[in-house]
Amino acid sequence: MDIEYLLALQRLREATGIFLAEFMDIVSKIAVSELPVLMICFVYWAFDRQAGKRIIGGLSLGLFVNGLLKLTFCVYRPWIRDARVLPYGDAKVAATGYSFPSGHSTWATACFGGVGEWLRRMGWRALCIVLWVFVALVMFSRNFLGVHTPQDVVVGFGATALSMFAVYKLEAWTDEDPRRDYYVMVAGLAICVAAVAYYQLKPYPLDYNADGSLVVGPSAMMIDSFQGVGLLGGYVVGRLIERRGFDFDRELTMRERIVCGIAGLIPLYLLVTLGMGLVKSLFGAATKNVVMFAAIALYAMVVMPAAMGLVAKVRDHK
Repeated sequence: MDIEYLLALQRLREATGIFLAEFMDIVSKIAVSELPVLMICFVYWAFDRQAGKRIIGGLSLGLFVNGLLKLTFCVYRPWIRDARVLPYGDAKVAATGYSFPSGHSTWATACFGGVGEWLRRMGWRALCIVLWVFVALVMFSRNFLGVHTPQDVVVGFGATALSMFAVYKLEAWTDEDPRRDYYVMVAGLAICVAAVAYYQLKPYPLDYNADGSLVVGPSAMMIDSFQGVGLLGGYVVGRLIERRGFDFDRELTMRERIVCGIAGLIPLYLLVTLGMGLVKSLFGAATKNVVMFAAIALYAMVVMPAAMGLVAKVRDHK
């Protein structure tokens, strides 16, 4: 049934020409571009510290759960299951590893959905609707482009939504007793270490292509899953340091936070774009994702709050 649905979308894609397919391809690529990271960090630094931190936490746990499910179920991509499925353009090149659940759906739900919910609470319902429509478009685009089945995107959405809810409850639980932050950090790091061991030691399907290569090789298996490990590890460490060491949302005015936030996006963009290549040259593909995503979380939750606190001190001593 799922393959027949993808084949029906494939016929629609071929019948409607390049415009709709290109539009869906752009929507899909935006979901995992630098934009979501920059957007949630800017919300965190400039507008709402609590909301931003919860969105980062929701993305961290969502990516971790996504990777855990991918490497547990090891579901092949649609075109591997059925050669009639022909992904559009270069979508197949970027769709490495296993299919279930969709990583793009996780990114879209946590980042655009998370910011949308924050906007709804702030009274910006129209913008909230726009962002949730975009989440739906991202999910549909993965089917339309032929790289994910319906169950991939639905479970990607659902698992991430539950992860975001769990982070919301976790933040409320630690607010009641700050000492619980240490429990969260220790448990989070232990889970990350256990996940790495599980990924390395568990058996994987050993199906081969005609040229003798694995259908899904070891690097492709783990590259996405290690994003969640790195981001979750950075988040649980960063949140403890941030909660005890910084008070930038009270020390700076909103105008000052906006200026600092804009300035902070430049190093973050360079970290995401240039840093990936540098770290990849030093580490393997999977390890690169652990290092880079942990660095992104620590930059967002430790380095920038420290810099904003320094700005407040310099201002007060003038």
